Amino acid sequence: MKAKTNVGVYMPSKTGFLQKHARGLGALVCAVYLSGCSLFGGSSQNFAVSSDPIGATVRINGQQVGVTPLQHQVSRRGDLLVEVEKSGYKSQFRQTSRKLSSLGIADVIGGAFLLLPLIGLVAPGAWEQDPAAMGFSLEPAAASSTSTPAP
Repeated sequence: MKAKTNVGVYMPSKTGFLQKHARGLGALVCAVYLSGCSLFGGSSQNFAVSSDPIGATVRINGQQVGVTPLQHQVSRRGDLLVEVEKSGYKSQFRQTSRKLSSLGIADVIGGAFLLLPLIGLVAPGAWEQDPAAMGFSLEPAAASSTSTPAP
C-alpha cells in the first residue's frame, strides 16, 4: 500500500498562543514572582529567649509567653519589647528591630532588575525580627538592708 502525500498543499500550523509566547509568559511570571515573592512568605517567625539562670518569666510586648529557655512564634510586623524577670533578680528589657529577610532582598533585586514596583516589601514575609534570639544574664537584686542609724 502506498502512502499518500499532500505535495503542494499548505497546512497552517496549529501552534497555540501559549506555545508561541511561552518564553515571554514564563519571563513575566518570573518577574512578578521575583518582585513580590515576599507575598508568599510567612507572617510569623521563630524567636528564642534564654537566660542565666533559667526559669525566668518572658513577656513579649507585655504579654506573658512562657519561661526560659523559650522558643516562641512571633509576628514579623513591628518591633518587639522583650522583658525577662525572675524573683530575686533584676528585670531586664530589650527591644528588637526589623530587617529585610532573604525574601525581601529577592524582592528588591527582582524589582530593580525587572523595573516592577517592589510590591512584596509591604508583606510581612519581607521582614524578620532582628535579632531572632536573645540571651539574658540576670543580675541578683540588691538586698534591702534595714540598718539602724547610729545615735
